[in-house]
Amino acid sequence: MGSDSETIKILPVEEKDIPIAIELRKLLFKEMGVPDEALIDNAYDNILQLYRNEFSKGRIRHFIAYNSYKEPVAIAGALLKNDFPYYLFKPGYYGWIIDVYTKPQYRGKKISTKLLQLTHDWLKEKGVNEAKLICGGSDARKLYEKLGYRPTWEMSLNISENRTYNEIIDQKVSKSSS
Repeated sequence: MGSDSETIKILPVEEKDIPIAIELRKLLFKEMGVPDEALIDNAYDNILQLYRNEFSKGRIRHFIAYNSYKEPVAIAGALLKNDFPYYLFKPGYYGWIIDVYTKPQYRGKKISTKLLQLTHDWLKEKGVNEAKLICGGSDARKLYEKLGYRPTWEMSLNISENRTYNEIIDQKVSKSSS
């Protein structure tokens, strides 16, 4: 499995495939070191409901890459978001890139690049002007920068005693760069 000559097929996620997207998200969180206690109760049930709801409204799109054995090996998705202050600017929403993950044995084969291009194309069809994401690692950062992403002015402050999602990502990034 994972050979360079292996055929990879990329398909858009249909409603019946949403649980596959959730399973790949679980792998992503596990690899990032997101502890279960950092997640809300029933987090994956909530994600499943959110994805189904957004899918029915045409505001989310995932693409999954399958190997020649029809096993999912990579995913990327996008969600239309309209939070403050972005809803004040035309078109009133932006694209939030989500669930970008490739199983380790399939990395380095440009699968994520192809998946992200499909999500970008979908966002353009929706009239989106800007795609945003959270980057979790130096390899991911290189990929996103190669695709034209740039760091922005956003900042984060933990105002609690709990580790935040950004702190979990920062820890992952500092481990991967050392």
